[in-house]
Amino acid sequence: MGLDRPKVGIVGGTGRMGSWFARLLEDLGLEVMRSSRSTRLRPKEMVSMCDVIVISVPITDTENVIREIAPLVPKEGLLVDLTSIKTLPLSVMLKCSNSQVVGLHPLFGPNHEHGAAQGPMSIAVCPGRGEEGLRWTLGILKASGLRPIMLNPLLHDHLMGLIQGAHHFAMLVLATCIMDSNYRLEDILAYSTYVFRQSIDRIRFMLGQPLDLFASLLMDNPFSSQFIESYTKTCEQLADIINTKQRKAFEELFLSLRKYFTEEEGNHEGDLGQGRSLAEGAGDSRPRGRGRCGDRTR
Repeated sequence: MGLDRPKVGIVGGTGRMGSWFARLLEDLGLEVMRSSRSTRLRPKEMVSMCDVIVISVPITDTENVIREIAPLVPKEGLLVDLTSIKTLPLSVMLKCSNSQVVGLHPLFGPNHEHGAAQGPMSIAVCPGRGEEGLRWTLGILKASGLRPIMLNPLLHDHLMGLIQGAHHFAMLVLATCIMDSNYRLEDILAYSTYVFRQSIDRIRFMLGQPLDLFASLLMDNPFSSQFIESYTKTCEQLADIINTKQRKAFEELFLSLRKYFTEEEGNHEGDLGQGRSLAEGAGDSRPRGRGRCGDRTR
Protein backbone atom coordinates (compact mmCIF):
# COMPACT_ATOMS: atom_id res chain seq x y z
CA MET A 1 0.00 0.00 0.00
CA GLY A 2 1.08 3.59 -0.58
CA LEU A 3 0.07 7.04 -1.72
CA ASP A 4 1.82 7.08 -5.08
CA ARG A 5 -1.27 5.98 -7.04
CA PRO A 6 -3.62 5.06 -4.20
CA LYS A 7 -6.97 3.37 -4.43
CA VAL A 8 -9.50 5.58 -2.62
CA GLY A 9 -12.61 4.41 -0.80
CA ILE A 10 -15.35 6.86 0.13
CA VAL A 11 -17.77 6.05 2.93
CA GLY A 12 -20.91 7.92 1.93
CA GLY A 13 -19.65 7.97 -1.63
CA THR A 14 -23.12 8.09 -3.20
CA GLY A 15 -24.12 11.22 -1.29
CA ARG A 16 -23.82 14.68 -2.77
CA MET A 17 -20.46 15.69 -1.30
CA GLY A 18 -19.07 12.17 -1.48
CA SER A 19 -20.02 11.98 -5.16
CA TRP A 20 -18.40 15.34 -5.82
CA PHE A 21 -15.14 14.20 -4.22
CA ALA A 22 -15.26 10.90 -6.10
CA ARG A 23 -15.59 12.75 -9.42
CA LEU A 24 -12.69 15.03 -8.48
CA LEU A 25 -10.45 12.02 -7.83
CA GLU A 26 -11.61 10.11 -10.90
CA ASP A 27 -10.91 13.15 -13.08
CA LEU A 28 -7.31 12.87 -11.87
CA GLY A 29 -7.17 9.24 -12.99
CA LEU A 30 -7.50 7.65 -9.54
CA GLU A 31 -9.46 4.49 -8.85
CA VAL A 32 -12.35 5.22 -6.48
CA MET A 33 -14.65 2.84 -4.61
CA ARG A 34 -17.88 3.97 -2.99
CA SER A 35 -19.77 2.56 -0.05
CA SER A 36 -23.05 3.78 1.41
CA ARG A 37 -26.38 2.52 2.69
CA SER A 38 -27.49 2.07 -0.93
CA THR A 39 -24.50 -0.03 -2.06
CA ARG A 40 -23.81 -3.72 -1.64
CA LEU A 41 -20.19 -2.95 -0.76
CA ARG A 42 -19.99 -2.37 2.98
CA PRO A 43 -17.55 0.16 4.53
CA LYS A 44 -15.52 -2.40 6.50
CA GLU A 45 -15.08 -4.52 3.39
CA MET A 46 -14.01 -1.50 1.36
CA VAL A 47 -11.36 -0.41 3.90
CA SER A 48 -9.34 -3.58 3.35
CA MET A 49 -9.19 -2.83 -0.37
CA CYS A 50 -8.09 0.82 -0.26
CA ASP A 51 -5.10 2.99 0.63
CA VAL A 52 -7.11 6.14 1.37
CA ILE A 53 -10.44 6.18 3.20
CA VAL A 54 -12.65 9.27 3.04
CA ILE A 55 -15.55 9.78 5.47
CA SER A 56 -18.39 11.75 3.88
CA VAL A 57 -21.49 11.19 5.98
CA PRO A 58 -23.89 13.54 7.83
CA ILE A 59 -22.41 15.35 10.84
CA THR A 60 -24.64 13.41 13.22
CA ASP A 61 -23.23 10.10 11.93
CA THR A 62 -19.59 11.12 11.54
CA GLU A 63 -18.27 10.17 14.98
CA ASN A 64 -19.85 6.71 15.00
CA VAL A 65 -18.66 5.95 11.47
CA ILE A 66 -15.11 7.06 12.30
CA ARG A 67 -15.05 4.90 15.43
CA GLU A 68 -16.12 1.90 13.35
CA ILE A 69 -13.79 2.47 10.40
CA ALA A 70 -10.67 4.22 11.76
CA PRO A 71 -9.12 1.21 13.57
CA LEU A 72 -9.17 -0.75 10.29
CA VAL A 73 -7.12 1.76 8.28
CA PRO A 74 -3.47 0.63 8.11
CA LYS A 75 -0.71 2.76 9.61
CA GLU A 76 0.71 3.71 6.21
CA GLY A 77 -2.79 4.52 4.90
CA LEU A 78 -4.65 7.83 5.03
CA LEU A 79 -7.94 8.66 6.75
CA VAL A 80 -9.77 11.81 5.62
CA ASP A 81 -13.11 13.40 6.52
CA LEU A 82 -15.21 15.99 4.67
CA THR A 83 -17.23 17.24 7.63
CA SER A 84 -18.14 20.93 8.05
CA ILE A 85 -16.98 20.84 11.68
CA LYS A 86 -13.43 19.76 12.34
CA THR A 87 -12.45 19.60 16.03
CA LEU A 88 -14.46 16.48 16.94
CA PRO A 89 -13.78 14.46 13.76
CA LEU A 90 -10.03 15.18 13.91
CA SER A 91 -9.78 14.19 17.56
CA VAL A 92 -11.73 10.94 17.00
CA MET A 93 -9.72 10.02 13.88
CA LEU A 94 -6.45 10.59 15.72
CA LYS A 95 -7.59 8.65 18.77
CA CYS A 96 -9.17 5.68 17.00
CA SER A 97 -6.63 5.10 14.23
CA ASN A 98 -2.91 4.54 13.75
CA SER A 99 -3.04 5.88 10.21
CA GLN A 100 -2.23 9.24 8.72
CA VAL A 101 -5.05 11.75 9.20
CA VAL A 102 -6.24 14.88 7.39
CA GLY A 103 -9.47 16.85 7.90
CA LEU A 104 -11.09 18.65 4.96
CA HIS A 105 -14.05 21.02 4.63
CA PRO A 106 -14.99 22.23 1.14
CA LEU A 107 -16.10 25.86 1.55
CA PHE A 108 -18.77 25.48 -1.14
CA GLY A 109 -21.65 23.20 -2.02
CA PRO A 110 -21.22 19.98 -4.03
CA ASN A 111 -22.98 21.50 -7.07
CA HIS A 112 -20.99 24.75 -7.07
CA GLU A 113 -18.89 25.37 -10.15
CA HIS A 114 -15.84 27.60 -10.08
CA GLY A 115 -14.57 29.69 -12.96
CA ALA A 116 -12.34 32.58 -13.84
CA ALA A 117 -14.83 35.16 -12.57
CA GLN A 118 -15.10 33.66 -9.09
CA GLY A 119 -11.52 32.43 -8.85
CA PRO A 120 -10.57 29.07 -7.35
CA MET A 121 -12.90 27.58 -4.76
CA SER A 122 -11.41 27.22 -1.27
CA ILE A 123 -11.20 24.13 0.89
CA ALA A 124 -10.15 24.14 4.55
CA VAL A 125 -7.34 21.70 5.37
CA CYS A 126 -6.71 20.67 8.97
CA PRO A 127 -3.51 18.59 9.32
CA GLY A 128 -3.79 15.68 11.68
CA ARG A 129 -0.93 13.18 11.40
CA GLY A 130 1.54 12.21 8.68
CA GLU A 131 3.53 14.37 6.27
CA GLU A 132 3.05 12.06 3.27
CA GLY A 133 -0.72 12.05 3.64
CA LEU A 134 -0.84 15.83 3.93
CA ARG A 135 1.39 16.28 0.86
CA TRP A 136 -0.77 13.90 -1.18
CA THR A 137 -3.96 15.67 -0.11
CA LEU A 138 -2.62 19.13 -0.94
CA GLY A 139 -1.35 17.80 -4.26
CA ILE A 140 -4.72 16.49 -5.45
CA LEU A 141 -6.54 19.62 -4.30
CA LYS A 142 -4.16 21.93 -6.16
CA ALA A 143 -4.20 19.67 -9.23
CA SER A 144 -8.00 20.04 -9.25
CA GLY A 145 -7.79 23.83 -9.21
CA LEU A 146 -8.89 24.19 -5.58
CA ARG A 147 -7.33 26.63 -3.09
CA PRO A 148 -6.30 24.86 0.14
CA ILE A 149 -6.47 26.98 3.31
CA MET A 150 -4.53 25.57 6.26
CA LEU A 151 -6.39 25.90 9.55
CA ASN A 152 -6.23 24.37 12.97
CA PRO A 153 -9.57 22.67 13.75
CA LEU A 154 -10.51 24.91 16.68
CA LEU A 155 -10.08 28.07 14.64
CA HIS A 156 -12.01 26.48 11.78
CA ASP A 157 -15.00 25.67 13.97
CA HIS A 158 -14.96 29.12 15.56
CA LEU A 159 -14.98 30.79 12.15
CA MET A 160 -17.74 28.49 10.89
CA GLY A 161 -19.85 29.41 13.91
CA LEU A 162 -19.99 32.88 12.35
CA ILE A 163 -19.72 32.14 8.63
CA GLN A 164 -22.25 29.31 8.62
CA GLY A 165 -24.06 29.47 11.97
CA ALA A 166 -24.90 33.16 12.30
CA HIS A 167 -25.33 33.58 8.54
CA HIS A 168 -27.87 30.80 8.11
CA PHE A 169 -29.60 31.87 11.32
CA ALA A 170 -29.98 35.39 9.87
CA MET A 171 -31.41 33.96 6.64
CA LEU A 172 -33.93 31.86 8.58
CA VAL A 173 -34.96 34.95 10.57
CA LEU A 174 -35.53 36.95 7.36
CA ALA A 175 -37.42 34.03 5.80
CA THR A 176 -39.66 33.76 8.86
CA CYS A 177 -40.23 37.52 8.89
CA ILE A 178 -41.32 37.38 5.24
CA MET A 179 -43.60 34.40 5.85
CA ASP A 180 -45.21 36.09 8.88
CA SER A 181 -45.81 39.38 7.03
CA ASN A 182 -49.25 38.18 5.80
CA TYR A 183 -48.29 39.15 2.25
CA ARG A 184 -48.32 36.62 -0.55
CA LEU A 185 -44.82 35.92 -1.83
CA GLU A 186 -45.84 36.74 -5.40
CA ASP A 187 -46.97 40.21 -4.26
CA ILE A 188 -43.71 40.77 -2.37
CA LEU A 189 -41.72 39.75 -5.44
CA ALA A 190 -43.77 42.04 -7.70
CA TYR A 191 -42.67 45.09 -5.68
CA SER A 192 -39.20 43.90 -4.65
CA THR A 193 -35.96 45.62 -5.48
CA TYR A 194 -33.36 43.58 -7.33
CA VAL A 195 -31.30 43.19 -4.14
CA PHE A 196 -34.30 41.92 -2.15
CA ARG A 197 -35.16 39.43 -4.89
CA GLN A 198 -31.59 38.15 -4.61
CA SER A 199 -32.17 37.63 -0.87
CA ILE A 200 -35.32 35.64 -1.61
CA ASP A 201 -33.42 33.57 -4.19
CA ARG A 202 -30.79 32.75 -1.57
CA ILE A 203 -33.50 31.79 0.90
CA ARG A 204 -35.13 29.52 -1.67
CA PHE A 205 -31.78 27.91 -2.46
CA MET A 206 -31.12 27.28 1.24
CA LEU A 207 -34.59 25.78 1.78
CA GLY A 208 -34.00 23.47 -1.17
CA GLN A 209 -31.04 21.85 0.59
CA PRO A 210 -31.31 18.91 3.04
CA LEU A 211 -32.95 20.00 6.29
CA ASP A 212 -30.53 17.97 8.43
CA LEU A 213 -27.57 19.85 6.95
CA PHE A 214 -28.68 23.20 8.33
CA ALA A 215 -29.89 21.76 11.62
CA SER A 216 -26.38 20.35 12.11
CA LEU A 217 -24.60 23.54 11.07
CA LEU A 218 -26.62 25.48 13.63
CA MET A 219 -26.74 22.92 16.45
CA ASP A 220 -23.66 20.70 16.21
CA ASN A 221 -20.98 23.38 15.91
CA PRO A 222 -20.31 24.37 19.55
CA PHE A 223 -19.50 27.96 18.53
CA SER A 224 -22.66 28.70 16.53
CA SER A 225 -24.64 29.53 19.66
CA GLN A 226 -22.12 32.23 20.65
CA PHE A 227 -22.48 34.05 17.36
CA ILE A 228 -26.25 33.59 17.26
CA GLU A 229 -26.43 35.13 20.73
CA SER A 230 -24.26 38.01 19.52
CA TYR A 231 -26.48 38.44 16.46
CA THR A 232 -29.72 38.54 18.46
CA LYS A 233 -28.29 41.02 20.98
CA THR A 234 -27.07 43.24 18.16
CA CYS A 235 -30.56 43.13 16.60
CA GLU A 236 -32.04 44.35 19.86
CA GLN A 237 -29.45 47.10 20.23
CA LEU A 238 -29.82 48.31 16.66
CA ALA A 239 -33.61 48.22 16.95
CA ASP A 240 -33.32 50.43 20.05
CA ILE A 241 -31.20 52.95 18.13
CA ILE A 242 -33.74 53.05 15.31
CA ASN A 243 -36.90 53.05 17.44
CA THR A 244 -35.61 55.86 19.67
CA LYS A 245 -34.30 57.78 16.62
CA GLN A 246 -30.71 58.01 17.84
CA ARG A 247 -29.42 59.38 14.55
CA LYS A 248 -25.94 60.18 15.89
CA ALA A 249 -25.49 56.66 17.23
CA PHE A 250 -26.68 55.24 13.91
CA GLU A 251 -24.23 57.39 11.96
CA GLU A 252 -21.32 56.34 14.20
CA LEU A 253 -22.21 52.68 13.81
CA PHE A 254 -22.65 52.96 10.04
CA LEU A 255 -19.30 54.70 9.62
CA SER A 256 -17.47 52.19 11.81
CA LEU A 257 -18.96 49.35 9.74
CA ARG A 258 -17.92 51.10 6.53
CA LYS A 259 -14.38 51.40 7.85
CA TYR A 260 -14.22 47.74 8.85
CA PHE A 261 -15.56 46.41 5.55
CA THR A 262 -13.47 48.70 3.31
CA GLU A 263 -10.22 49.14 5.25
CA GLU A 264 -9.70 46.38 7.80
CA GLU A 265 -10.56 43.45 5.55
CA GLY A 266 -7.25 43.68 3.72
CA ASN A 267 -5.27 43.93 6.95
CA HIS A 268 -6.31 40.43 8.04
CA GLU A 269 -6.03 38.75 4.64
CA GLY A 270 -3.41 36.04 4.56
CA ASP A 271 -3.49 35.05 8.25
CA LEU A 272 -5.63 32.00 7.51
CA GLY A 273 -3.55 30.92 4.55
CA GLN A 274 -0.56 30.57 6.85
CA GLY A 275 -2.48 28.07 8.98
CA ARG A 276 -1.65 30.20 12.00
CA SER A 277 -3.20 29.06 15.26
CA LEU A 278 -5.57 31.56 16.86
CA ALA A 279 -6.69 29.18 19.55
CA GLU A 280 -6.82 31.93 22.17
CA GLY A 281 -9.42 33.82 20.18
CA ALA A 282 -11.27 30.64 19.30
CA GLY A 283 -11.46 29.67 22.94
CA ASP A 284 -12.84 33.02 24.08
CA SER A 285 -16.42 32.65 25.21
CA ARG A 286 -17.32 36.02 23.66
CA PRO A 287 -17.02 36.61 19.92
CA ARG A 288 -14.94 39.66 19.15
CA GLY A 289 -16.82 42.89 18.53
CA ARG A 290 -19.82 42.05 20.69
CA GLY A 291 -21.60 45.06 22.13
CA ARG A 292 -20.32 47.69 19.70
CA CYS A 293 -23.79 48.62 18.65
CA GLY A 294 -24.99 48.73 22.27
CA ASP A 295 -22.11 50.97 23.29
CA ARG A 296 -23.62 53.72 21.19
CA THR A 297 -27.04 53.63 22.79
CA ARG A 298 -25.93 55.24 26.02
